Amino acid sequence: MLRLGTENDFDALYPIYMHPTVNPYLNFETMSKEEFLPLFHELITSGTLYVYENDDGQVVATGILCRLERRCSHVVCLTTFATNPNFQRKGFGTRFMRELIEELRKDKRTKRLELYVVVGNEIGLNFYKKLGFQVEGCLRKQFTMIKDGPPVDDLILAMVFD
Repeated sequence: MLRLGTENDFDALYPIYMHPTVNPYLNFETMSKEEFLPLFHELITSGTLYVYENDDGQVVATGILCRLERRCSHVVCLTTFATNPNFQRKGFGTRFMRELIEELRKDKRTKRLELYVVVGNEIGLNFYKKLGFQVEGCLRKQFTMIKDGPPVDDLILAMVFD
């Protein structure tokens, strides 16, 4: 079930964000809960936090939608998308994304949803393509997967709504 996330989701989201197979694709390093708490507050105030729960009430996927401003206010960017590694490849990420996309389609202000995928992340790239996203370009040396690591390229993907 898709729902708006709150600060109360911190304990469920922290292990997802810090998991070694998830964290390299997010825009922050692994850190202790105490260190992460202020960053979590920053993240959830930068956009709208969504979580997806399974039938048992466990958080299995999450993402933050950030609406751009002024002349770009029709654009929403998906950031900090992650699926709980214990529930990957079971359809939860797909259901989360489909329901999120449906919510955005209902909002007549939204004409475009965009996101970034690290070049070489074929699993992520194929996942988004199956949902209908199209690659629009490559941002060279856009992202570092580890602190002080070499910059890598990001693909920008988008879905445009009529």
